[in-house]
Amino acid sequence: MKSHYRWKCKTATVLTFIGAAGVVATAVTTAKQTPKALRLLKEASDEKGEELTFAEKATAMLPAYLPAIVTGSATILCIFGANILNKRSQASLVSAYGLLDQRFKDYQRKLIELYGQDAHEKIITELAAEKAENRYISSSYLGCKSCALYLDENVGKPVLFYEPISDRYFEATVEQVMNAEYHLNRNFALAGAALLNEFYDFIGIEERPELDEMGWAPTDEGEFWIEFNHVSKDLPDGRRCYIIDMPFEPRVNFDDYY
Repeated sequence: MKSHYRWKCKTATVLTFIGAAGVVATAVTTAKQTPKALRLLKEASDEKGEELTFAEKATAMLPAYLPAIVTGSATILCIFGANILNKRSQASLVSAYGLLDQRFKDYQRKLIELYGQDAHEKIITELAAEKAENRYISSSYLGCKSCALYLDENVGKPVLFYEPISDRYFEATVEQVMNAEYHLNRNFALAGAALLNEFYDFIGIEERPELDEMGWAPTDEGEFWIEFNHVSKDLPDGRRCYIIDMPFEPRVNFDDYY
């Protein structure tokens, strides 16, 4: 059973390598058989004694190019097979993530229900504090592309923030973060959806390509506003950090919730 499972997991990779090799083999075979095909074409033309039709030319050259046709067909099948297996694997991962995400939210909701919001915030802050010594990202400006988020009063002293989804620390003023949260909700209300990377862009930190599919969309549960909680935590080195907590967390393939 284990060996069968391992082989199944590697099938897409094997087919991809075979497909890549098949492309090269098809090109090489075609190049090698071209002189033979031209010779067969000339023999057929001499035998007929006049200009060959397109169908006659194809029939005459077919025996020479048959190996290349077989190799090319097998290559195409391998490429399509690998693509189908990859899509199935991605669908399984999304399904597994959705189940895990729902179980985590159920756990989070029950934790708050049994022990209160304070216990939830304490767990979040303690998790962040453990990572503060090793992870630190500084951002001194607001990297927004389509909205003017800068305000004249954005002259407050930069403070340390922690964004738990991408597991990053960054420096920004409170006004910058509040403006980013406001404009994200503005886009959410106007467009009916918002991207997690859009939020990162607004607060001035690098977008994460692996999180491109994560975002927010209105749901039947009445989630029409993206809430943000700012939980303060004093770190071991004496700095104060503000953790950006999102009760309405972004989802993978969020547009499926429309």
